Amino acid sequence: MVGVGTETYLYINGISTANMEGIPLHDGTMLAPVTADFHYGKVSDLLKNDVDYAVAAVSGRTISSQIRIKASNEEELARNAWNAAWDCVLLGALFHCEVMCNIQCDKPVEKLNNASYINVTNYEFRAMLSAPYCLTQDDEAWIKRYYSTAYKLLNHNSFMTAVHAMASYQWHSMPRVQLSILWSGIEALFEVNTEISFRISLYIANFLAGNYAAETKKLFVKTRKLYSSRSAAVHGGKIKGDLGALVSESAILLNRIIRRCAELGELPKAENLIFPDAFA
Repeated sequence: MVGVGTETYLYINGISTANMEGIPLHDGTMLAPVTADFHYGKVSDLLKNDVDYAVAAVSGRTISSQIRIKASNEEELARNAWNAAWDCVLLGALFHCEVMCNIQCDKPVEKLNNASYINVTNYEFRAMLSAPYCLTQDDEAWIKRYYSTAYKLLNHNSFMTAVHAMASYQWHSMPRVQLSILWSGIEALFEVNTEISFRISLYIANFLAGNYAAETKKLFVKTRKLYSSRSAAVHGGKIKGDLGALVSESAILLNRIIRRCAELGELPKAENLIFPDAFA
């Protein structure tokens, strides 16, 4: 990431918005729509080498939104642009999709003709093989209410681990590895060291559905089965059931936990999640 001037744009693959006014994420940072195609030929003279040209040619085809970043000076702009990479990771985790920035520019996609620099920020081709996730009005309302809280929670290593696991598990082709990654994120949030299968299932059930006894018991049983699949995946054992479905269910579970953390404004606390009588 570079800081030139007081405004920069990150071109995003994997998520889109129809809100023409843009969606504020936090101070100086906004997710905005893209209303024109990316024509890499317009900025070919600004690209450093053939590799950068290839990245722009490939990733430019599926740019679906852009993050606009404003700052008072170039140092602040560079710092905010660097931190905005975490916005991509966080959005991917919150909405269960792949979100990636490969290109940075001083102009929005619609004004490429006037660009003075274009910078390739990433050489890993992600978030380009499937249709982008389209944010709904309900999603936008959720962002407005809870996104800033979720962003602040990234200051906790456990939440950062969970978010990165959720955002990146799809980058791996082996379902066993995907399960391992997802559960590393779940376990980071609950920090269980003894009676792991029972306790983590208990804590998750109470964290997500503690006010509803029937739902809590159902979630406890389901989570414990998923954890058994995780253990088999990590240790090379035989896994019961459809592996793809187990990955999907584990991803949905981690996504729910991350979003619940944001809605509560805090991480799970074990002392508040122990209700052994409900599972006697």
